[in-house]
Amino acid sequence: MLKLAFGLNFPDLYATAGLAKVDAAFLAFLCKADAVLSERLAAARANKAMLDRGQESALLIAIAPHLEDFVALLFASKPEVAALQRAQHRAGPALRCKRQSCSARR
Repeated sequence: MLKLAFGLNFPDLYATAGLAKVDAAFLAFLCKADAVLSERLAAARANKAMLDRGQESALLIAIAPHLEDFVALLFASKPEVAALQRAQHRAGPALRCKRQSCSARR
């Protein structure tokens, strides 16, 4: 049986109270990984109007790698996620070139 990390269990994923536990676990994880980013997220949550759409997007993009790591640990899939990250990293230059090529056509 697959076990979740952070003291969580599968029923937590299906209940509001459980999701609050998942959120708290992620916030603690983020704080350990990047305290400044964690503070930015807490401030944005406390005052939703403080960020415009671009700032909100930038915050979400900054948080995304930490969320990816958290989910990998939560579901004990770190080796699989690491393999996907390596493949994505190898494809990075080609994807950037493709994006630049598409942008130049506009």
